[in-house]
Amino acid sequence: MVVLCWCGVALSVEDVLRFARHAINPDSEFTACAVFDVNHDGHMDIVSGGWWYEGPSWEKHFLRDVPQIRGRFDDYSNLPLDVNGDGWTDIISANYRSESLFWIEHPGAGLGPWVVHLIEKPGPMETGRLYDMDGNGTPDVLPNGMNFAAWWQLHRDQDGSVRWSRHDLRQEIAGHGIGFGDINSDGRGDVVTPTGWWESPGNVFDGEWVAHREWMLHRDAGVPIIVQDIDQDGDCDLMWGRGHNVGLYWLEQIREGDSRRWSMHAIDTSYSQIHSILVADLDNDGRAEFVAGKRYLGHDGRDPGEWNPLAIYWYRFDPARKTFIRGTVDEGGPVGFGLDPKAVDIDGDGDIDLVASDRNGLYLLENLLHVSSAKETKPRHADSQEKPWLKEDHRNLLMYVDDQGETQKISSLKDWGIRRAHILRGMMEVMGPLPGPEHRVPLDVKILAEEMTDSYRRIKLTYAADETDRVPAYLLVPKKGSQRKPAVLCLHQTTRLAKDEPAGTHPDAAWPYAHELALRGFVCIVPDYPSFGEHVYDFQSHPEYISGTMKAIWDNVRAIDLLESLPEVDRDRIAVIGHSLGGHSALFTAAFDERIRAVISSCGFTGFHDYYGGKIAPWAQDRYMPRIRTVFQNDPDQVPFDFYEVLGAIAPRSVFINAPLRDDNFDCHGVKKVLGAVESIYALHNVSNRLKAVHPDIEHSFPPEVRQAAYQWLEEQFGLTKPSE
Repeated sequence: MVVLCWCGVALSVEDVLRFARHAINPDSEFTACAVFDVNHDGHMDIVSGGWWYEGPSWEKHFLRDVPQIRGRFDDYSNLPLDVNGDGWTDIISANYRSESLFWIEHPGAGLGPWVVHLIEKPGPMETGRLYDMDGNGTPDVLPNGMNFAAWWQLHRDQDGSVRWSRHDLRQEIAGHGIGFGDINSDGRGDVVTPTGWWESPGNVFDGEWVAHREWMLHRDAGVPIIVQDIDQDGDCDLMWGRGHNVGLYWLEQIREGDSRRWSMHAIDTSYSQIHSILVADLDNDGRAEFVAGKRYLGHDGRDPGEWNPLAIYWYRFDPARKTFIRGTVDEGGPVGFGLDPKAVDIDGDGDIDLVASDRNGLYLLENLLHVSSAKETKPRHADSQEKPWLKEDHRNLLMYVDDQGETQKISSLKDWGIRRAHILRGMMEVMGPLPGPEHRVPLDVKILAEEMTDSYRRIKLTYAADETDRVPAYLLVPKKGSQRKPAVLCLHQTTRLAKDEPAGTHPDAAWPYAHELALRGFVCIVPDYPSFGEHVYDFQSHPEYISGTMKAIWDNVRAIDLLESLPEVDRDRIAVIGHSLGGHSALFTAAFDERIRAVISSCGFTGFHDYYGGKIAPWAQDRYMPRIRTVFQNDPDQVPFDFYEVLGAIAPRSVFINAPLRDDNFDCHGVKKVLGAVESIYALHNVSNRLKAVHPDIEHSFPPEVRQAAYQWLEEQFGLTKPSE
């Protein structure tokens, strides 16, 4: 039997769920959908926006005219419910641009015009969901109001008429992200938001919902925030995606007698725009899987990672290891997960299928659990070419290789998103794969020592990078200010520094940027590089990492997880700084982790073919990236990535480069050449002045005056100070 293995995790191929993609309407631009039997013929149908699609042929039928407001269809949820009790399923829609909540009445057996009934215009709503708010067995409507908080109760009168009553909630509940579930196990559902949970009173109509501000999730948490016993320990935890940013997360509830505390965990930070999550038993084993996917252009390309390829994944929690196993539903294809996807057995074969609607089409993702493995399925990956990155000119960033293997000019950010994905895959070919969610064990931070300085707390600790390794690190937390502070991942060169301390966590160290940044109010984390400093690591015993570079990248990713878990950190203002090897590691880490918003790299770099007439670069030694040497020596044209592309993958984020004129490792003209080429990608993003390079007339060094200039530049990028003249 073929087995996929990594770091103690084993999954048989037969156990991996598979899905086939079916285009219902690739031209649809509605962001919500529903699945029910519209015409009562025994087959499930799909409703989305202005049309319904008759199963199983998916013939298209008109439903209603949906207004387009400021370029978007006003259809942010399709919630199926027999509102008037006539036996035919109606639709409820909560909308942002019209600020209206309404229900759309099914015409009955004649299938005539569907009638829209306005419930109220309470204000902009990101979307909405059905929950039994009052516990009477009938679903109620809970919209995600951006500047109001309320739920609506349905009443049916004896004469067949319909009424709705509004029940206001605390104003603090308003904002991006909402969910509903029993947090305290008292049998009543509570309202959850990014800023805490509101306990249901005994009487939801007249009682006061009590605020418990026990957590602070990301401020752009999607809808819904899932309330579920994720770790199967008897109490409810939370799961949420960042609807307009990077990452999928869960918050673990830990009961200690009558009290509780919460522990935040990152699940997957490899993609962004996770606005909706579904909970469904996809493999019929009695346990729920979680389905999350990337929304298509939620903010028209302005959010991090919006132009990266689309993806939908399923996640299964492993309670023994407290990690998530991830499987692919659809990756690199045309399917966006939208605002209101659905999970339902649409074809009646006994397994749960998925329907996703977004501004780039309406799709059915058929679960093949009960389909013979011999059946032909459509490819899940849009990229059908074998290693297209080898056919791309690594120094020409304005071209890419398409699905047919043809070279195309990059004329849009969508094209660049394809090229960027190729860059990361090329990097992983010689660095090794970036570990996935199944390796994201709990951080299990252990504090070894702590001391107070006049300006910050200095904590020596270790954290778990994976099941096999704990990373030594220092954490510097400034004393001043009660608000969340920007943070910096501080990386270092390869030699031991003053007092055997990494990256300047002490003012006497050779490169004291962690100390200096902490004095300026930044939270700083300083992990050791694997096999240097106190981080003893034997790569021979850990073949799962084929390079020191990728091990360092993963350690850095987990360090960012740690920063995000701290109440002192502003999660939207995290940077990385590094000198020498740390400077290269800073660039590599930022390419893979888009949570990093700014990069300070004190190092030289250049293209492989530009380096000293074709000699291998020193940062590509066997200790760091052994595969690159082998590939380069056998055939330089087969090197799968170059520094032009690494910098391009970081765009449009801000980068500061210190490249000394007399650095004997690199000719700084190579840095200028790379940055000149990368400017074209920043121009494609329609941003400028985000690349800054200085070239002091010194050797391989990061002198105090350049460090101070870099810190001031970082403060400007984060809006902490005004730009200098």
